[in-house]
Amino acid sequence: MIVSIILENSGVLIKIAAIADLHYSKEINPQPERCGERAVGLLNKALDMIHNEIKPDILLVAGDLINDAKDLPLLKELAEILRKVEIPCLIIPGNHDPEPEIFYQYMPRPADHLDVNGFRFVSFPYDVETPGWNSYRDPAEIARLEKIGNELPTVIFQHVPLFRKGRVGCAYNYDNADEIIARMPEKVVLAVSGHWHFGFCPSFSLPFASVAVPSLCEKDFAVSEIELNDSGKMTSFTVRYLA
Repeated sequence: MIVSIILENSGVLIKIAAIADLHYSKEINPQPERCGERAVGLLNKALDMIHNEIKPDILLVAGDLINDAKDLPLLKELAEILRKVEIPCLIIPGNHDPEPEIFYQYMPRPADHLDVNGFRFVSFPYDVETPGWNSYRDPAEIARLEKIGNELPTVIFQHVPLFRKGRVGCAYNYDNADEIIARMPEKVVLAVSGHWHFGFCPSFSLPFASVAVPSLCEKDFAVSEIELNDSGKMTSFTVRYLA
């Protein structure tokens, strides 16, 4: 099944694929809708769809790859699968994954930024978890984006959704979302996140679009696709279901 929202008729310059929240575990989760024990099969099927059907310019993997941060052999197993990715790929940890210094012993650490097809991608793997499974961005990380995010149309990438408080029906956000948004460079056109397993359709209540992609481990097992035109406007948002 495919669900697609068409927003613009102008030509596509870049296509982004995104997956999030595999929650890989050898144990069957007591939450019946969460199928983390199937993560390996789901990831392989997702990558097959990405390579053969979506054919994006870049893949974003938005964290919570494993369900328990101590299950490092499972993280290693997923890392070996993700090495098969044939396009630029950015991978960040979520709140269920080990801390970044351990996570990036297995996964490739993202550079300060990555330029693809005239767009700049900036990852935020070091944001701090706060009570209620929310997040906080350190002032140094906010300043980092201010330095590198004003040359090309820029996509920012984090685990926890980022949006103006009260504008999206999502249970999670950044404690300092207002500060992050206020200091966002003008060239930022899109924020991509995971964490909220339901996901939410693009919100345009900011100077830029914000989207949370639905999880790979629940419901119909989602792979998301985002298209942007040469001015950075979103032309479409599509969710493809593996089930």
